[in-house]
Amino acid sequence: RQPDGVRITSKCNLGNPSPEEIEPLLRQSIEGSLGRLQLSQLDLFFLHSNVVPDEDHRAQWPDAAHRMTLYPTFVERTRPVLERLVGEGLIGAWGLTGIGHPDIIIKLLGARPAPAAVQCIANLLDSPGGLKFFHGPAKPRAIMAAARANEVGVMGIRAVQAGALTSAIDRLLPVDHPETQDFARAAGFRRLADEIGVTPAALAHRYALSLDVDTLVLGVKNRMELAECVAAADAGPLPPEVMARADQTVPRGEET
Repeated sequence: RQPDGVRITSKCNLGNPSPEEIEPLLRQSIEGSLGRLQLSQLDLFFLHSNVVPDEDHRAQWPDAAHRMTLYPTFVERTRPVLERLVGEGLIGAWGLTGIGHPDIIIKLLGARPAPAAVQCIANLLDSPGGLKFFHGPAKPRAIMAAARANEVGVMGIRAVQAGALTSAIDRLLPVDHPETQDFARAAGFRRLADEIGVTPAALAHRYALSLDVDTLVLGVKNRMELAECVAAADAGPLPPEVMARADQTVPRGEET
């Protein structure tokens, strides 16, 4: 039995299987998680696929096509299954990852039945980095606003943008990799962190907590990083003047 206040979530990268495979795959994912966790219900179950407009969109990113679910498939087949799983009590609610095509995500947040929550990019750069499989801006703040307008919970993700908002990227990446490019964009942010006397990662987490999120997912590799995140949470959201200074450190409107 989990402690009071603890909620259990899981997720499934459904992709774009044939219609008859959708329900078995979702059930297999949920039942596998329940078995490993020794639980009878998941509080929140996320569709971890990127919901995209159509097959033409998938064709433009063949290397990422396995992580995309088509909008018509979601509306006609996947969402009804998720609602049925809620009715059966296997899951308490379902949610979406907000890294799919932003216009589609915003559309789904306003549709009914709506998700209970959306995983949304929550970082200074407004960047999904290497997880961006669409043209144009990612629009995470517009997604947050749409979620709020429709009473959908917001789970912030990628607070340090896969290392781009830390002191150094801890793995070898080519110079044209999205995370490498974001790290270069964040040079002014690192200078600000140094001026304030904190690590960039701590400042980035407090920045993310200052956005309109209900909770923030941490991507940590060790206890030291976890302790830093806990300290950032204890420190709380940033003062408005520090938020403004952080915003001024990065160029905006450059996404294509």
